[in-house]
Amino acid sequence: MAKLTYQRTLQIVVGLIYLTFLLKQFFYPNTPMISSPVHVFLAVATLITFMPLKLNNENFVWIGRSIDLCIIIVSFLICLHFYQENYRLETRLNYVDDVFITDKMTFVFGVLAILEGVRRVVGASLLTMIIAFLTYAFFGNYIPGWIGFTGFSLSDMTEIMTMNNDGLFGVTASTAVNFVFYFIMFGAIFSATGGGRVFIDIAMFAAGRLTGGAAKAALIGSSLFGTISGSAVANVTATGVLTIPMMRRSGYTAEQAAAAEAIVSTGGQLMPPVMGVSAFVMADMLGVPYARIALAGIIPAVAFYFALFMIIDLRARKTGVGNINAKDLVFDPVAPRVHLLFSPIFLIGMLIAGYSAPFSAFWACIVGLIIPMMRSNTRYGIKQLFETAVEISRQMAQVSVPLAAVGIIMAVASHSNLALKFVTLLSNLGAGNIYLSLGLVIIGCIIMGMGLPTVAAYIIGSVMFVPALVDLGIDRLAAHFFVMYYCVLSMVTPPVALASYAAAGLAQSDTMKTGLQAFALGVVIFMIPLAFVMDPVLLWSGTYYEIMIAFGGMICATLSWSIFIQGWLRFNLNLVERTLFLLVCVGIIFEKSLTPSWFMFLAAFAVLCLWCSVIKAKVFNMTSQQKSVSIADLTE
Repeated sequence: MAKLTYQRTLQIVVGLIYLTFLLKQFFYPNTPMISSPVHVFLAVATLITFMPLKLNNENFVWIGRSIDLCIIIVSFLICLHFYQENYRLETRLNYVDDVFITDKMTFVFGVLAILEGVRRVVGASLLTMIIAFLTYAFFGNYIPGWIGFTGFSLSDMTEIMTMNNDGLFGVTASTAVNFVFYFIMFGAIFSATGGGRVFIDIAMFAAGRLTGGAAKAALIGSSLFGTISGSAVANVTATGVLTIPMMRRSGYTAEQAAAAEAIVSTGGQLMPPVMGVSAFVMADMLGVPYARIALAGIIPAVAFYFALFMIIDLRARKTGVGNINAKDLVFDPVAPRVHLLFSPIFLIGMLIAGYSAPFSAFWACIVGLIIPMMRSNTRYGIKQLFETAVEISRQMAQVSVPLAAVGIIMAVASHSNLALKFVTLLSNLGAGNIYLSLGLVIIGCIIMGMGLPTVAAYIIGSVMFVPALVDLGIDRLAAHFFVMYYCVLSMVTPPVALASYAAAGLAQSDTMKTGLQAFALGVVIFMIPLAFVMDPVLLWSGTYYEIMIAFGGMICATLSWSIFIQGWLRFNLNLVERTLFLLVCVGIIFEKSLTPSWFMFLAAFAVLCLWCSVIKAKVFNMTSQQKSVSIADLTE
């Protein structure tokens, strides 16, 4: 008990200091050379308290505590350093004025503390990549060939990483403190006051009685929860506890249930109004309001979830698996808690009205705290509010430390010209062919995203790949979305698929089989980014008429893909019919909307649907009881 009390005391003290600083920034913001550094190292200190060093031998617990305490003290001393040296750092001439020994010590000890934080929260994948880039930065002159460069000295690295608004305190850190914090706070408040459970119950009410209702309820619940959480793993953990057992009881295997939950939860990072952290970073990189990013994400996200919904529906109609028994269709009445939905509605309204994302999220948090107190069944006490405050600091620290660490990779890649060299290489390999270049970027994003948080993979990909895509004539917003989508897909791409692993743990299923089945279900994501790269109208760039027509075409394309995947449309499809649906889908995707050839593919889709669902049955006197194998089934 003494050990728990000691650790909990640290969590409360350090966490509340961190939360107080972040809240103060909303009313009395500091200059960038205070706000970003203090945020980063308070996040490190907070993370260490929530993820203490654990040693196998209980006799050496004091060693772990001592190391943790040293990191916390060093983090606070670094914060003090930036407060004291703020005037000098703000007014000095970069790469001209002297770098003091205290600056170098701040860099060395600060990077070591951050690397240890990354090891604890993410693991070896991101840590290894950061160490590789640091090694490259210091010893680039020893690397032969086109990738080598002169290398940086300790003074150079200190200036790049910790003495200006770059490196550790660049766009990733500023985005976290100026955007991400407010949405993490809103998500934590909404979940703690019962809003997350309302989403699940709404999903059960809306889809529970439908064909394939178990997986459809999971899809609706996860998409709703994803609009608030923006995290695939958090989404799996929050909703999968309820939906995976329900899917198992409806006839799904453990792998099928886990795979379905993993892929529908992954889509939460793409679902406006609160997308993943990557969306906030994207807004900062592009220099556009976050509301523009959320607006651009609507059609691709709806198309993604519509395709999954139809895959689930067609599969259930074909096999009879996935229907919820009446005894399992149990959920709490939504009406007594419907008022909890006012805070996300308020948030969406503020964003649509044109208010900034931080301003909207902050006041949505206030609304989210007030609304539950209006009815006795949703009121909370001081203790619950206190626990929520500490939880906000924990979630923020776990997001912020990897984000700051990725700034090291961005700074090394840009200052060493590695990013420019990579763009040149990609251009040469692609030989100016847009399709070949897109294929190379897809492979690069998926490989890079294996084991990395989506935001880390996206940031690295945006530095390495987006300039090359823009050089090929692709719209900047579409290029950034393209990279982000394939980094999101890495969450369910074996051999390292974090969302699939989390779902497999809940379902007690085989992780590799779960990953393969989730990937098979989510292959539709591959098609959607190609669509908006070819036609930026799908990212809400055009007249309302053009956008709605293109959206309709996108729905037809994803439906065609779903039919191809399942091989069923009232009746089983033969190989020729499935191939035709695939070709129609590809044609709609690659043709620009509102062109004659695009309308031709739409007409072909309508003819195919009519043939497979009506005419063929009359001609051949078929029944709907025939069996066939879908592509998703082949992974079982």
